[in-house]
Amino acid sequence: MDRSAVFTGVARDCAAHLPGVLQNLERFATSYRAASFLFVVSDSKDDTRAILERWLADGRRGRVIDLGALEERLTTRTDRIAFARNTGLDEIARGEDAGHDHLVVADLDDVLARPVDAGVFARAAAWLDADPVRAGVMANAMPRYYDVWALRHERWCPDDCWHPIWGRPADETFEAAKFREVFTRQIEIPPSLPPIAVRSAFGGLAIYRLPAALAARYRGVDGQGRETSEHVAFNTAIGRAGGRLHIFPALQVHAPHQHLYQPSEFKWRWRMAMLARRMAETARPPWRRMMLVPT
Repeated sequence: MDRSAVFTGVARDCAAHLPGVLQNLERFATSYRAASFLFVVSDSKDDTRAILERWLADGRRGRVIDLGALEERLTTRTDRIAFARNTGLDEIARGEDAGHDHLVVADLDDVLARPVDAGVFARAAAWLDADPVRAGVMANAMPRYYDVWALRHERWCPDDCWHPIWGRPADETFEAAKFREVFTRQIEIPPSLPPIAVRSAFGGLAIYRLPAALAARYRGVDGQGRETSEHVAFNTAIGRAGGRLHIFPALQVHAPHQHLYQPSEFKWRWRMAMLARRMAETARPPWRRMMLVPT
């Protein structure tokens, strides 16, 4: 346990989820000989900032940065998130926290509101340190992997999943496009699998080697000005610098229900289509095909 970490996360109106999230972070921090925390808040109308500050004041090292009303000048949601995350990186880079070994990036909302196995977190951190080319490990999710927007993998999700939905032809329904681009990629990944190499992933919780992370930047729009997951540019930069990224299947967060397929939101034909797909997945798990192609 001869390593240290700085934990970071961005928040907007997360007060309802913070008690559970902070309990998880507290338990994760026991994997390190020293830990500090850097939280970035913006556009919040609830007690998010006050809760974070009270928690830090109870004998923990860290601070909260409040960026105020970002929405007034950054109208794109992913731009705001990228700006907040980069603000956190800049603050870490110019202070004492730059000397830590790891950067732990955590969502502060419902993804981490329920307990996550701290022992598995420690295993993931140790696995990251076991090979110098490994630059980051990201969480899996139960009951299904949900964060396909941040995901890039040659076979599983090679490109942005939402751009084909937004740019779908006029004769294709939103439901059909979302089934094809999102739901078919939200697969069950057994926690017993070995780490899965990816070009990008997040899933609400990630551990990075801090030097690799500080050399990268988040970006919330692509080269065509379209919204995209801010994690893709960040992870791509790490990969281009030679760092390898993996999903660590045993490290499981709880997928937010609003990001997964909900039968009540779809007509009967789509429910039947999903039922047929689930049955097919039982016979031929999608992860078997996906694991055949390294990234």
